[in-house]
Amino acid sequence: MFFIFLSLTLFVTYWAARHTKNLKTFYAAGGNITGLQNGLAISGDFMSAASFLGISGLVFSVGFDGLIYSIGFLVGWPIVLLLIAEPLRNLGKYTFADCASYRLKQKPIRILSSCGALTTIIFYLIAQMVGAGKLIEILFQIPYILAVIIVGSMMVLYVTFGGMLATTWVQIIKAILLLLGASIIAFLVLFNFHFDLTAFFSQAIQLHPKKIAIMGPGGLITDPISAISLGLALLFGTAGFQTSTLVNCHINHD
Repeated sequence: MFFIFLSLTLFVTYWAARHTKNLKTFYAAGGNITGLQNGLAISGDFMSAASFLGISGLVFSVGFDGLIYSIGFLVGWPIVLLLIAEPLRNLGKYTFADCASYRLKQKPIRILSSCGALTTIIFYLIAQMVGAGKLIEILFQIPYILAVIIVGSMMVLYVTFGGMLATTWVQIIKAILLLLGASIIAFLVLFNFHFDLTAFFSQAIQLHPKKIAIMGPGGLITDPISAISLGLALLFGTAGFQTSTLVNCHINHD
C-alpha cells in the first residue's frame, strides 16, 4: 500500500511538472483548482502526522483538554483567509513578501520575511518529520535518520518539480485516504458497541488509568490564563505558518 501511494504521488508530480511552465502555474497551479479541490487540499494539509497522531495521543494521555489543540489550529485558518489571502489575491500577489516588497525596499523585506517564515516553519517541520520518520521506521524497520532523510527528500521532490499543482493534488490524495481511513475506523469501533455512545465512553473510562478524569477539563490546563495563552499561541502560530499555503490555495480559486 505504501509503494502504491508513493507511485501515485510521483506520477502526479511528473504530470504536474509537465504542466508547470510559468510563475503562476508554479505558485498558484495556474488558477485552475476548484473550491472543492482546494478544500480537500487544505484538509490534507491540516490532517498531518503531527495533528492526526499527536492530537489523538494527547487526548488519550490528558483527556478532554487535548481537544484545544485541534480547535486552536482550526481557528487560525479563517484569520489567514480573511485578513491576508483575500487582499493578496485582489492585488495579484502570491505572498505577503511580494506585497510588502512592492511598496518598500525589496531585499530587506524579503530577508526579514524569509527569516520569519523559516523560524516559524522549522518548529512545525520538526514535529512533522518526527511523526513521518517514526512511521517509516516502523513500517520498514530502517534507521530513523534514514527514514527522515527519505521523507524529506520526497517532499522536496514534490515541491521543486511539481510546484503548487503537484502539492495540491498530493494533499487531495492524502485527505481522501485519511478521511476514508478515519471514517472506517470510527465506524468499526462504534459498530462494536452497536453505535451506543454511552457504552463506548463507559468502556473508555473503565479502561483508562485516569478513569472519569479524562472526560473533563483540567488534565492539561489548570487555570483560565493558561487556556487563553495557549489558545492565542495555537491561533496565531497556525496563522503564521499557514499564510503562504492559504494564500496560494485562495489565489487558485478564481
